[in-house]
Amino acid sequence: MNELNQAQAALLSGDLTRARGHLALVIQQEPDNVLAWLMLSEVVHQPERQRECLQRVLALDPHNQTAQKRLAAIDQPVIAPAKPIIAPSTVQKLNQQPQPVRPPSNNPPANTSLISMIAIAIALVVLLIVAVIVLRGIPENPSEQSQRLQGFLVSFILIELV
Repeated sequence: MNELNQAQAALLSGDLTRARGHLALVIQQEPDNVLAWLMLSEVVHQPERQRECLQRVLALDPHNQTAQKRLAAIDQPVIAPAKPIIAPSTVQKLNQQPQPVRPPSNNPPANTSLISMIAIAIALVVLLIVAVIVLRGIPENPSEQSQRLQGFLVSFILIELV
């Protein structure tokens, strides 16, 4: 396989470094090889180097359309996309529309979680105190016992609601 074919295979496989090496050898041996100069224009990164290769192709073959098209593409300035012009009436309408409501964040503020933890701790302490009071004063009479248990449950529910 000759150097030009190896360069072409390297170019097709995406190995630009290897393709440049093979093309350099071809151009060194055959400085008037139009195809080698054209392929070299594809594997160099700098636009100036691409332009040099394409100008060399055109010097050797002034009617080479591929080189003409590529050179024209390099010489064309990159044009940024135009920004759309918005009519003033549209801007007014946009300003009058209510702003979209942002969804609440999943992360509560740090002080809310601290307050929640303190509230839970207080509720547990109150529950413990009430349980001790209830357990110490459990009467022998079942009806009195159920009344105290109901009172305990009501006070626990009230504490939780607050």
